[in-house]
Amino acid sequence: MLRSLLWVPGTLILLAVLADLLVTSLKSGEGRLTRLVHTGLYRPMRALSRLVHPREVLAWTPGVLVIGTLLVWIALTWLGWVLIFWSVPGWVVGADEGTQAQLGAVVYFVGFTISTLGLGELRPEGQLPRVLTALAALDGFFLVTFSITFLTPLAQAHGARRELALRIHRAGDTAQQLVLSGWQEHPQGLEGLFAEMASDLVQVDAQHRNAPYLHRFHDRFAEEDVHLLLPALGEALLIAEHGLKGPRLRGLRTLRASVMGMLESFAQVHDSDPPVPPLPDLAALREAGLPLRDDADFAARLEGEAALRRALHAMVRQAGWSWDRVAGTRTPTLSLEAM
Repeated sequence: MLRSLLWVPGTLILLAVLADLLVTSLKSGEGRLTRLVHTGLYRPMRALSRLVHPREVLAWTPGVLVIGTLLVWIALTWLGWVLIFWSVPGWVVGADEGTQAQLGAVVYFVGFTISTLGLGELRPEGQLPRVLTALAALDGFFLVTFSITFLTPLAQAHGARRELALRIHRAGDTAQQLVLSGWQEHPQGLEGLFAEMASDLVQVDAQHRNAPYLHRFHDRFAEEDVHLLLPALGEALLIAEHGLKGPRLRGLRTLRASVMGMLESFAQVHDSDPPVPPLPDLAALREAGLPLRDDADFAARLEGEAALRRALHAMVRQAGWSWDRVAGTRTPTLSLEAM
């Protein structure tokens, strides 16, 4: 009696996998099953990174999460169809002798069917099992198709955010260096640098909105990690907005919106509430001759940005970096004489 009801959990498993495939591959967000797999794999990876070679371990997170997700989709699809075909004795028989297949043979039959390799030496017996076999093969085809739909955008998005990280890094790997580099070296000044960053950041922001689980992907090297360099860009934006004297720079609203968009998708994946980081030290920028507000005025203006700066700090810490890499301890080498 219990065996005859196995098709019920089998069907529910298949529907759960299909729903998760659709949500994760085609809809903005993250399926419930995918979230369970990702969190279940990500937490031990984070714990291991605190014990041995943190950057090496974190650099493996993309591969571990992607392979883990695919394996769970395949395993559950396989299990669902096994439960369905095993629920009725005699639905699967030997192709030659016609004897009833045992459980191991049914598992083998389902694996061949959903992989679209054929039926092998086993065959379905009866009209309904034949229809179910065709559906299983079709389900396997959908599984492969949606897996490709899942993998291809991830690879493209991971490459795009590395490109953005390298672009920010080459302009300046700390907030102060970014401000100074834009002010002194960019042909259109700081506004031009921010405009370039905003156009690239819009694409990366959109990709992370569609696939927020990208925020669980980490990189080994600082110059490739958008979770380190985006906060540096965000801090540079705040220095430019609240620290520089004169009229407000054009383009800050667009850049700020994109930074906020990245932080919003990050908050969908990670729940962290670190302290507000220390105020940026503007001494090096003053020495370079930039027109800056006094420290008291700058500090007062930044009080209203505490939530934003805390979110930037959370992103840095989640990626395993220190805020010192954003603030920078080195004095910028550029000067006004270089103009």
